[in-house]
Amino acid sequence: MNLISACSSGKLADVKAVMGEGDGDGAEAAASGEVSLDINGQDASGRTALIEAAWGGGADIVKFLLERGADPNIADKSGFTPLMRAVEGGHQSIAASLIEKGADVNCRGCVRGTTALMLAAEGGHQKLITLLLGGGARINDVDLYEETAVARAYKAGQDKTAQFLESKGGRGKTERSAYYSHSDRDISSVTVEAVPQWSAASHDAMGVGRGSGHDFDD
Repeated sequence: MNLISACSSGKLADVKAVMGEGDGDGAEAAASGEVSLDINGQDASGRTALIEAAWGGGADIVKFLLERGADPNIADKSGFTPLMRAVEGGHQSIAASLIEKGADVNCRGCVRGTTALMLAAEGGHQKLITLLLGGGARINDVDLYEETAVARAYKAGQDKTAQFLESKGGRGKTERSAYYSHSDRDISSVTVEAVPQWSAASHDAMGVGRGSGHDFDD
């Protein structure tokens, strides 16, 4: 058993044994050098022991690894760090431990540019959102589709969470993203005139209306 698989078991005793800090065959194997003890070693998917423990909800294992120098900012091949996996699983206490040890709250996944805050928004985890914002998470970062945490919460059907983010200064309803990208910069210069406007007069001038033979929904 190596360290990553020991963390997968969810048993601190197994992890301690592999680290040579417990009793039994695992500790003896660790002492003899028969198992890998690189605390930041990665498997074929790029996962570390800390990523595995954070994802699985092993709060005691996460604390144990962090106390022994596990790096909270190593990402797997998808770009997800231990913090992102913890948030994905809704593990608040683990996320708090990782942030306390210096986890980057604004890290991004490789595929879509997802942040931890976006994952919390999609999962409806308002306490995690508060934790991340308190740790310095940027509320209006956008992913590669120019969607913010607010937009992704609405898309996931997490309306209350989206509204909670908006109450904290979040922007980015999906229908608005075609006109401007939401970031932390001041958007006071974005005016109504900058967005294409509809009017009945302009609609009729193009020969489009209820009398034009086209059917429209009310």
